Amino acid sequence: MKITWLGQGGFLLESGKYRLAVDPYLSDCVFKKERLARLHPFPLAISDLKPDLVLVTHDHMDHLDPEGIPLIRAAYPDCRYAGPQRSYEHFLRLGIPEASVTLVPMDATLSFGPFRVTSVFAAHSDPTGCGYLLEAEGKRIYLSGDTNYDGRLLNERTKGMDLMLICINGKLNNMNCADALKCVRSQKPKRALPMHIGLFAENTADPAPFVAGCRAAGVDSFAMIPGKEFEL
Repeated sequence: MKITWLGQGGFLLESGKYRLAVDPYLSDCVFKKERLARLHPFPLAISDLKPDLVLVTHDHMDHLDPEGIPLIRAAYPDCRYAGPQRSYEHFLRLGIPEASVTLVPMDATLSFGPFRVTSVFAAHSDPTGCGYLLEAEGKRIYLSGDTNYDGRLLNERTKGMDLMLICINGKLNNMNCADALKCVRSQKPKRALPMHIGLFAENTADPAPFVAGCRAAGVDSFAMIPGKEFEL
């Protein structure tokens, strides 16, 4: 499986010829509303994104991009979209046909191409927001989405993942590095990578302490580079 970090909480996962984009933030709409400027551009050209599915964790602009989604829709009319309740409704308001949008209820497991997608608990300001378990090619990934630290994150479903992708920025209803390391030590993934950092100067964190903490716990880790593909 090939994985590319798209910056912030966004990822492109490729299994076979199927391409799953999670939370792609393409535009600069957060700056227009909140005056938070991007520190780096979206790392892929739209012509290189080629998504079969856009899956979002929650309805915030840096995850469900109200300016970027129409660009994807125009470039890829056959692309499908999926997300929890508020995100589902937002996709429809953006003019995406209902037949192209899938509602992902909490604790549901759905199949998209080779991927099995299960929505799991997240503690965030969008009450319908979620994290995801993503399974393909015999590999299991836990993507935290945006979430505060909460004991409900620590359960049997998220234990022993091949990969944990976890927020560490510690601001705006997201756990910090120390809390993320609690999750790593409890759930014992094979690899854990820090995310939701590096895009806004006002809302980022140094990944080095997290990477060091993971390695001290016997868990592989490194700081991702936006747009640089790695394999699982």
